Amino acid sequence: MPLTLQDKVTHLLRRAGFAARPEEIEAGVARGLAATAEQLINFDRVPDNLGVLPTVPKGHDEHDGAEYLSMSEEDFRYVEGHFIEDINLFWLNAMITTTRPLQEKMVLFWHHLFATSFDGVYDVRQMYLQNENFRGNFNPITGQIVRPHASNPFPVGNYRQMLEYLSQDPAMLFWLDNWENHKHTPEVGSNENYARELLELFSLGVFDPVTGEPNYTERDVRQASRALTGWSVHMPGENNPDNFPRRFFFNSSRDVHDYGPYQVLGVTFSGDGRRLFDVIVQYKRPGQPQSACGRYLGYRLFKFFGYDNPEPEVINDLADVFDGVHGGERYSIRQMLRRIFTPGNPSSEAFYSEKAFRAQIKSPTEYLVSAYRLLNPGAMRLILQNADRDDLPIVYRLPETMRKMGQQLFRPPNVGGWKDGPNWINTTLHLSRINLAAQIADARWPQQGGIDVRQILLDNGLFQGSNFTRAPKEPYVDYFTRLLLQSSVAPELRQALVQYLNTPANGLGGDVERKKVQGLIFLILTMPAFHLH
Repeated sequence: MPLTLQDKVTHLLRRAGFAARPEEIEAGVARGLAATAEQLINFDRVPDNLGVLPTVPKGHDEHDGAEYLSMSEEDFRYVEGHFIEDINLFWLNAMITTTRPLQEKMVLFWHHLFATSFDGVYDVRQMYLQNENFRGNFNPITGQIVRPHASNPFPVGNYRQMLEYLSQDPAMLFWLDNWENHKHTPEVGSNENYARELLELFSLGVFDPVTGEPNYTERDVRQASRALTGWSVHMPGENNPDNFPRRFFFNSSRDVHDYGPYQVLGVTFSGDGRRLFDVIVQYKRPGQPQSACGRYLGYRLFKFFGYDNPEPEVINDLADVFDGVHGGERYSIRQMLRRIFTPGNPSSEAFYSEKAFRAQIKSPTEYLVSAYRLLNPGAMRLILQNADRDDLPIVYRLPETMRKMGQQLFRPPNVGGWKDGPNWINTTLHLSRINLAAQIADARWPQQGGIDVRQILLDNGLFQGSNFTRAPKEPYVDYFTRLLLQSSVAPELRQALVQYLNTPANGLGGDVERKKVQGLIFLILTMPAFHLH
């Protein structure tokens, strides 16, 4: 059965963001699908509410309240563990509270595609800079965060420019060793790690997703590594005020950078290496009308927002947009997203199809963020304001909870990112999701990461207090299934939930209404439907 307009709006809000609240769905239906898509895509017209990174928490003597980014390398080592927790909470809070859901969804997409880990960088603060880079707020030349940085193409700008920015990112330069890639031989640079992943994972893919043919050769990798020699990072030290490696540095010495000529993907060129990115985005396999990079990006974007194994016509449709055949800007990620989300073309027909609707398993990040965005968007406010962490047990433990669910932000398992889809659910990982649902539902105080049940009931005219036992329970079930699942549930399931609320509350003590509704929320958060979006 074709999706209704309400289904399509709900689907769009969930996939292009993290959750769809009833009032957002209602507004989207009134506005229309195309206008709602356009509002999400043009997120930069909405004021950004991105918070700031917390300072060092209490308990570290002379470091209390210090700004992480300003600390010396030596001092930072004492608080590095707290920084890792804080940057996780900073980003989770950004996803939960953002006024620009598609922006944060794209930051998550880039972190998955350009997977970089705490474990392979020189200084873990480089991961925060990369996170801001993916948001468009970082200048790799100055090493400074500027919100927004006008020339930064992330998160939805020109992909050719993105590849250049990515290749100047301090975390990436260390993660894949290009910071020490020097002139070596006329055939290869001294380190080809980054050049290999640039072609394999970041731009072309090993095989074309339409024809299945290989997109590049080993010699292309070796020659690309020559083009990227000397793309490195300023190291702290004499005549350098940086407190950790945070600025891109092109070492133009002929002993370090190989000026070519090199031959990559059949094109011979020379220079400082930047021509490489033009060669990559323009490359077409012989006889193929679409660029290899356009097909690869089309495949990855639709897989992330739509479904696995998109059809060749969808991939080619998005690659045509990437190549600018419809007259738009070439290499524009924003235009590709517009193609997916705006009705009336092959890609959007696939996106708004029954095949895509409620067919993706939420990643651990999407599971956690959707629950908080719907139930307690202010959960992390206090800890980000540097409150006493002992009073915030649930929020403080969320990074560890994420790890147990299989997705530790800033620490993907390898350069290929996470294995998603069905891999997000197994016996152990599913149990961790249930534990998280229990933590959220059971905690009494919203400041601890729990739910302010009484306030939700009051806001929606549901609070009964001492009349709860005699009150009809259907309104509770209907409200929370619509809030959390964006739909009603089957009659037999609805009746089962009503029966749970009507079951005598032996052993619950006082405040039965709150405790029963907390149980109702837990049951809905653990339903299969809440794991899908």
